[in-house]
Amino acid sequence: MKTFLRIKERALKTEKNSSPRNSDKVFNDIVKAVGEIKYGSIQIHIQDGKIIQIDKISKVRMH
Repeated sequence: MKTFLRIKERALKTEKNSSPRNSDKVFNDIVKAVGEIKYGSIQIHIQDGKIIQIDKISKVRMH
């Protein structure tokens, strides 16, 4: 949970000109993406100091 709080703090700092509602949505989208995958990664794309895209890359493990 501490990691998510750090991500939220950074998202708030990066979203300089956005409203708190937008920052909460970005944070919630990141948490949702993390919760939806068992294996994979999340990429956050930043342009001009703002988060513009979140990519969720899911992998399937074959045992």
